[in-house]
Amino acid sequence: MRARLYRSTPLSLFALTALASGMSLANTPEAKPLLEITISASPLGRTADELVQPIAVLSGEDLASKKRASIGETLANEPGISTGDFGAGASRPVIRGQSGPRVDVLANGISAMDVSALSPDHAVTINPLIARQIEIIKGPASLLYGSSASGGVVNVTDSRLATEVTEGFSGSLEASQGSNARNALGAADINYGQGNHQWHIDGTRSRSENYAIPGNAAVDGSSPSQGRLANSANDLDNGALGYSYISDAGNAFGFSASQYDQRYGLPVEDEAFIVMRQRRYDAQALLRDPISALESLRFKISDSRYGHTEFEDAATAGTRFTNNETQARIEAVHQPIAGFRGVVGVQLGQREFAAIGDEAYVPATKSQQAGLFVLEERRFGRNKIELGARVESVRMDPEGAVARDFTPVSASLGNLYDISENSHLRITLTHAERAPAIEELYAQGPHAATGTFEVGGAQLRLEQSQDLEIGFDHHQGRFGFEASVFHKQARNYIYASEVDDGLGNPTRVEDDGTVNAAGEFLLINYRQNRARFSGYELAANYALLNETDGPVQLSIRGFTDAVRGTIETSTGDAPAPRLTPARYGLSLHGHFKATSANISYVQAMDQDRPGRLDTQTAGYGLLNADVSVVLHRHGSSEASVFVQGTNLLDDDIRRATSFIKDAVPAPGRGGVVGLRYKF
Repeated sequence: MRARLYRSTPLSLFALTALASGMSLANTPEAKPLLEITISASPLGRTADELVQPIAVLSGEDLASKKRASIGETLANEPGISTGDFGAGASRPVIRGQSGPRVDVLANGISAMDVSALSPDHAVTINPLIARQIEIIKGPASLLYGSSASGGVVNVTDSRLATEVTEGFSGSLEASQGSNARNALGAADINYGQGNHQWHIDGTRSRSENYAIPGNAAVDGSSPSQGRLANSANDLDNGALGYSYISDAGNAFGFSASQYDQRYGLPVEDEAFIVMRQRRYDAQALLRDPISALESLRFKISDSRYGHTEFEDAATAGTRFTNNETQARIEAVHQPIAGFRGVVGVQLGQREFAAIGDEAYVPATKSQQAGLFVLEERRFGRNKIELGARVESVRMDPEGAVARDFTPVSASLGNLYDISENSHLRITLTHAERAPAIEELYAQGPHAATGTFEVGGAQLRLEQSQDLEIGFDHHQGRFGFEASVFHKQARNYIYASEVDDGLGNPTRVEDDGTVNAAGEFLLINYRQNRARFSGYELAANYALLNETDGPVQLSIRGFTDAVRGTIETSTGDAPAPRLTPARYGLSLHGHFKATSANISYVQAMDQDRPGRLDTQTAGYGLLNADVSVVLHRHGSSEASVFVQGTNLLDDDIRRATSFIKDAVPAPGRGGVVGLRYKF
C-alpha cells in the first residue's frame, strides 16, 4: 500500500503547532526522532524544535498502550493533565487545574458539541479508541478556539476526513477482553483508496460490567459497595462512514457521518443511569494555492444532534438534555508579507440547548458565536517571534431570562530562542478572555451529580487572565530534557461559592430551594473574583540502549508536575478546588526483536490543600505495565498480541479532581488481553 503525498498545508491552525510535537519527549520513549521530524502539515515548514506553544501529543505505540474507554482516562497520567472522572462512563480532561467550560475537547479541530462541560456526570462524545493522534494544548487556546478553550484544548484526530489517498486497504482491527469489569471490546478502522478517492468506515463496540475496587467504595467505609462498585457498568457503540475526493493537485473534499451511543451507570445513585446518543456530520474542503496570495484555504463545517436522558431507574425516565449545534471554520494561510507568514481565520457557531425534567437546572438557551483570529510569525536571527489576536462575539438568549452579549478579545506574544542546535528557550505571554457559560449565568435548581443547588450570576462579566509560560528543552544523542513553569493571573474568575447561613455554616436546601439544615443539597452561587494559578512540568528521557548497542533498545523516562491555585474571596484567600496534587513518575520502555514492553509508576501526593467546597485527598501509587508481541509481519501489515495490566498494586485511587472521590474510587487491579492487526 502506497500513500500518495502532497505538499501539505495545515488543516487548522492547531496543526501548525500541535501536530509538530507528535514525537515530544514527554510522551515518547526515545528522544532521537524529535530532531528528525519535519512537520509536513505546517505551512511554515516547522519541525518539532520550532514550536513556541506548550503542547503534548500521544501517537503511535505510546497512544496504543494508553488508550482507555474515555478521553479523560486516556490522558490522566500525562504531565500537566488529569481527569475529573465520574465512574467509568464520564471522564473529562483537566489541564493545569482548569476544567469544564475552560477546556475544549475537539474531534478533528471541531468541538465535541455535547454537554460534557455542563456537568461532570456527562460523557464526552469522542471515542479515543479509534484515535490516530491526540494533541493537547496546555494553557490558553482562546486565540484559536474561543472562550471555551481559555484553559486548554484536547484535539482527537482520526481517519474520517482524509486529505491524501492511501492506495488499497489500510487500517486496523482490534479485539480485547478485560478482567476488572469483565469488559469486552471490538474495534475496526478500515480505509480504502483508489485513484482520487478515499473511503473510510470505523466501528467500536465496548461492554463492561460493574468494576472491581480495592475495598469499600466510600472513603469512610460506609458504602454498601465492597470489592465491586455498584451501578458502574458502561456500554458504548460508535461508528462512522466517510468519503474524500483528493484531486491530482492535492485539493481535498470530504464528508463523514457518525453516531455515538452510550449507556452508563451513575455510581453515586443506586439505580440511576444515562442513555446518550449523538448523530454528527462533518464536511471539509481544502484548497492548495487557490490564489497567488494564499498557500491554502480550508473550510470545515460540522453539525450535531445530541440528546441524553437521565433515568432514575429502569422504568423511570428523568431529565432529558438536548443540544443541537453547528460549527464552521475558515482558515487561510497566506504567503509572506513583510517577512511574516501566518493564518487568518473565522469561526462561527450556533447552539440550541434544552433540559426538561426535575433536574433541568439550566433553562433552554440559544447561543451564537463568531470569532475572527490571526496568527503570524517571523524569524529574526536566533529568535522566532509569534504573535496573534482574536476578537469574538458571543450571545446567549435563554427562555425566561435576560439575554447577554459578550465580546471577548484575546492576544498572545511568544518567542522561541535557539540557544544552540539542540537547546531552545520559549517564552509566551497570553491575554485570554472568556464569556461565562450558560450554567454560570442562568443555573437555578438542584444538581444531583454534584449534590448542589446552583444559582447562576446573571450579571457575571468577562473572565480575563494573563498567562506567562517559560519553557526550555534540550535534545541531543541519547538524552532529552523538557521543563516549563507557568503562571496565570485572572480577574473576574468565575467559581462556585457556598452561601453562609448567617452562623458561619454553608446553607443547605431541599430540591425546591427551601432552606433546611438537613437538606440534601448545598446551596452555591456563581461568583467572580481574582485568582492565580502557578505550576511546573518537567520530563527527562535517556536511551540506556539504542540501535547501535545491539538488538535490545531500552529507555528510561521520568517526570514531575504540580499546580497550585488560589481564589481571592470576600473572606480571604482560598485554595482553588479539585486541583491535581504534585506527582512524579518513572517509566521504562524496551524493544527486543518483535517484542515491546512498558512499565510505569506514577505517585500522586496527598492533596491537603482542598478548596472550600472540597475535601482532602490521600495520595496513591499507580503501577501499569504492558507487553506487545508481533506474531506476523508482511510488508506494512502486522498482527500482534498484547497484554496490559493497570493499577497492579490495587491501590485505592481517589483523584482530587473528581467531584465524587469520597464515594467513588477509580478501578482496582485489572488486566486486558487482546489482538491487534494493522494493515
